[in-house]
Amino acid sequence: MHFEIDQSGRIEETQRDTVIAIANRQVQVSIRIPRKVKRKLKLIYRKQNRPKIFAVRTFASSVALLIKRSKIKPTRLIVDIEYPGYERIISEIIKEITGNNFSVQFKNIGKSSPAHIKAYFIYKKKLREDYIATYKDLFSLATKK
Repeated sequence: MHFEIDQSGRIEETQRDTVIAIANRQVQVSIRIPRKVKRKLKLIYRKQNRPKIFAVRTFASSVALLIKRSKIKPTRLIVDIEYPGYERIISEIIKEITGNNFSVQFKNIGKSSPAHIKAYFIYKKKLREDYIATYKDLFSLATKK
């Protein structure tokens, strides 16, 4: 089965929450990353003198966490292009954390994508997320070197 991934509210925008959704026509699952969690993680990256990689690693780790929590077994992921130039790193992090060897592709998925619709409506508080990421959830995943 193939799934699309999209986010609403960028990771680096620490004044608001971020929502990431994984979806296809049959299944839609989402996770919210609260602004407080993002701020704590950003501070860790600053202390490690790696602030530029904060958003990329947090995004990829959040996608992996969502896949693991939802117990979805994708054969192919289509990830909306959020961080151009970091596709290889994002793909490696997702595969490493999930332990799965699925195909990961990056392209603009568009506004009609089920992942975009799910993420957007949760971001706008018209739907509820399936999971809320905690600092503890993401700390060990996102701050690996």
